[in-house]
Amino acid sequence: MLLNAEAILAHGDTTAAIAQFRQTLTRYPQSFAATMRLAEVHYHIEDYNTAIQYCNIAIDITENFIGKSMEKLQADSTPTPEEIAEEKQKIQRYETDKIGIYHLKGRVRLKQLRRDDAIEEFKNALEIKQNSEVLTDLALTYLEIGLLQDALVLLHQAKFIDSVSYKPYFNLGNVHYKIQNTDSALYYYTITQKKAPNLKWPYLYSGMILTEKKQYYEALDQYSAFIDIDSTNEELYFRRAVLNSEINRWDAALEDWDHVLALNPENAEAWRNKGLSFFRIEAYDSAITAFNKALDIAPNEPFTYINRGYSYYLSNEPEKALQDLNYGLKHLPKYYLGYYFRALTYMQLRKKNKACDDLSKALGLGMKEEEVDEKLMRRCF
Repeated sequence: MLLNAEAILAHGDTTAAIAQFRQTLTRYPQSFAATMRLAEVHYHIEDYNTAIQYCNIAIDITENFIGKSMEKLQADSTPTPEEIAEEKQKIQRYETDKIGIYHLKGRVRLKQLRRDDAIEEFKNALEIKQNSEVLTDLALTYLEIGLLQDALVLLHQAKFIDSVSYKPYFNLGNVHYKIQNTDSALYYYTITQKKAPNLKWPYLYSGMILTEKKQYYEALDQYSAFIDIDSTNEELYFRRAVLNSEINRWDAALEDWDHVLALNPENAEAWRNKGLSFFRIEAYDSAITAFNKALDIAPNEPFTYINRGYSYYLSNEPEKALQDLNYGLKHLPKYYLGYYFRALTYMQLRKKNKACDDLSKALGLGMKEEEVDEKLMRRCF
């Protein structure tokens, strides 16, 4: 009956599987396996109250079995060594089952936002035997309520108990990252990558840390490793595109912007950044096309108007440039580059006085003289 219920569940019919597990439990009221599976299924379908009920039943079943084994050992005045070993083995198995059910019950309590109850259940499990996964979940719960040092102690205990599991190392990395101890975070993420090379998140977080440290090439390697695992994540292509732009790898940046837009054609910021990448390789017509796409999606974004306006200026279309720059500066009145671009545009239109007025505004807002075109400076000052 249990196998039939598992087969039904594997085919995705949760309702029928629950009915089959319940039928098993009706026929075999002491079936720990059926009770545990019912608790797990209700947990996964977010029916947490029912999950707790089955957790409690499962605990009662294991305690009943343990009690029977203890009674058998005590009642028989001369048990053979084989009988003693058999009953102790049963008790050990039942205790292991109890650890699992207390652990599950704690996770359910977390979903119910009853953290104190979750901590109690995790501790119940740990009183039976130290367990790496339970220690990790208890540590994460402590972290949620601000008990940082307690969380770190538990995670270190977890990694010593189970040196194979990646989870304590990954969560140690997360904790250290949260408190901005980035060198330690990178250390634990590196270990995690070795233990679980197909786990994508350590590559993301390592990439973010390396970006903060301005170690852009190393960060690119981390993002690329993530993408090798999951090529459908828009955020990773976006991050990699930004890094490629930072180190002037414009062709690589354009390729990444194409990936972002293939995944989300309505990403206006990606269209704008694609335009900026085209701009940097002096492909102004392509830049303008990308800026047009961005403005179709986000028609009121002033930075995009200024970007397109400067591209029009460089394409020798000053009237279009002026129209865009006027709109952008209306909404960004303290953006000195906007005034500088408009100064260049006015000069292209042979409107020297307006050009020099805008250049003065740009310098007054913080633009440095060495950033200004020499010909424009000479004509205005």
